[in-house]
Amino acid sequence: MKLFQRIFATFCAVIVCAIFVASFSFWLVQNTLAENQFNQRRTIETTLMGSIISAFKTRGDNGAREILTEWKDSPVSSAVYVIQGDEKKDILNRYIDNYTIERARLFAANNPHSNLVRIEYDRFGEEYLFFIKGWDNRQAQRLPSPLLIPGLPLAPIWHEFIILSFIIIVGLLMAYILAGNIAKPIRILGNGMDRVANGELETRISQQVDDRDDELSHLAIQFDKMAEKLEKLVAKERHLLHHVSHEMRSPLARMQAIVGLIQAQPQKQEQYLKRLEGELTRMDTLVGELLTLSRLETSNMALEKESLKLLPFLGNLVEDNQSIAQKNGQTVALSVDGKIPKNTTILANESYLYRAFDNVIRNAVNYSPEGSTILINIGQDHKHWIIDVTDNGPGVDEMQLPHIFTAFYRADSSANKPGTGLGLALTQHIIEQHCGKIIAENIKPNGLRMRFILPKKKTGSKTEKSAN
Repeated sequence: MKLFQRIFATFCAVIVCAIFVASFSFWLVQNTLAENQFNQRRTIETTLMGSIISAFKTRGDNGAREILTEWKDSPVSSAVYVIQGDEKKDILNRYIDNYTIERARLFAANNPHSNLVRIEYDRFGEEYLFFIKGWDNRQAQRLPSPLLIPGLPLAPIWHEFIILSFIIIVGLLMAYILAGNIAKPIRILGNGMDRVANGELETRISQQVDDRDDELSHLAIQFDKMAEKLEKLVAKERHLLHHVSHEMRSPLARMQAIVGLIQAQPQKQEQYLKRLEGELTRMDTLVGELLTLSRLETSNMALEKESLKLLPFLGNLVEDNQSIAQKNGQTVALSVDGKIPKNTTILANESYLYRAFDNVIRNAVNYSPEGSTILINIGQDHKHWIIDVTDNGPGVDEMQLPHIFTAFYRADSSANKPGTGLGLALTQHIIEQHCGKIIAENIKPNGLRMRFILPKKKTGSKTEKSAN
């Protein structure tokens, strides 16, 4: 059974049960009230008839007539009759049909001690029949129903049936509307999931339920966020696959050409093998960086971090890159603000953070002219450590500057330089994993400054090794 059918059936059952309980309660109350009123009226009637019989026995016909006359305006007196002999009227000239009189006389004969019908005789032997109209009715009559439709010429029970049917129809209609209101967004959500499962990742459904403000509309919003993230993730994967295939094609073609040269010129085998080894090394580097980038982009797991002394860490970076810089006649220098304590620590993954800074410093070495200095300066503000890596290279065109952190993007100034186009993309992802950011800006008269902004470690924070 579908959800809509279950909801509709549940509401129908609730409505029917509610109507049944209400009707039964109304019937029970009506019967109880009618029974109480019947008993009270019958008690008054029998008391009145007893008084009339007593007056008759003491004062005769005149005594009975006086009592009835005194109670004439009471609705109870209209139910007590006194028939003299074979008259068809009672002593107050109220007409009674002969059939009722005969039945009352027969009942009195068979039940001489009944307080509802009695036969008495005056002093002259004249027979008088005393009875309460409706003496043979032992059950209370139901009270008049309040569920009446003015102007409808039908019995009251039909009025009740019409009103009850109207209530049931309206209740079922409301149940249908309410069930549809609940099931509609669920159907929309199901259709959206089917479309996403079929590859339509641009599917969005929140605009279809924007007239609601409940848990189901919030669920639709969460679905849209999920679909958007999936679309971005798949787009990244496609983008990565496209560039990987493009980047792999060139070294594979060169290796294939080298193998052909080795076969054609075996006497130069050693020379060609060195070139082949270089291409293999380049491919190995490319694959390693691709795997790292993919892991950083798609993994939901945070890097494992621990306390890291910032100044010794930067000192090791400078020392490791100094030998490379010296080959080009360059210098890598570290400048530290005097207000920064020597035991300054940050919360970081040392190997990944080392890789991020190393990528930037090596780029600075590659693009700076001979005899220049690559300056690493560390400063601070109230909440962050600010580390600048500044070179004296040609810089980057201002139009291209916002794109240099995109994977495989290479600015015009790097066209003739070796590299995979992944270094800065990796650096940005690593810094973001450390809750920081990296900014690139040109400086005058020439050069590029890469600014790392890392949050300060909170006082008293413990070593963090999380995988959440």
